[in-house]
Amino acid sequence: MGRSVLTLELPEDVFEHIRRAAKGMNQPMETALVNIVRAATPSLEKAPPEYRSEPEAMEDLGDEELWKILRRLPAPSKQRRLERLLDKNQREKLTETERRALDELRADGDRRMLRRSYAALLLKYRGHRVPICLE
Repeated sequence: MGRSVLTLELPEDVFEHIRRAAKGMNQPMETALVNIVRAATPSLEKAPPEYRSEPEAMEDLGDEELWKILRRLPAPSKQRRLERLLDKNQREKLTETERRALDELRADGDRRMLRRSYAALLLKYRGHRVPICLE
């Protein structure tokens, strides 16, 4: 990973906060500041690689588009189909076609949840108050 150099002026209270944090972490200020920034910024590092491209593209979206993603609900027909397949899967064996449909619906739900979660994270990072629970 390459390195970039950034020179910035910090308010004295922020500088002191970083200095104390670095001392407590037993690290140079530069290392402590990098760790603080990493911890405070949104990351898709732990998301499966095949799911990362869409949320990464969301970082360039405006707040209004992110709110739309966050509020978007699944299609009722997909939700009903998922619930029926999950229920049937509890009671009996699914056919191969049903198993594939269930897998696709689960993957779609996972991607949707990742998009919504990342939209919420980006909005919070940008200073918005994000409700804890959205239907």
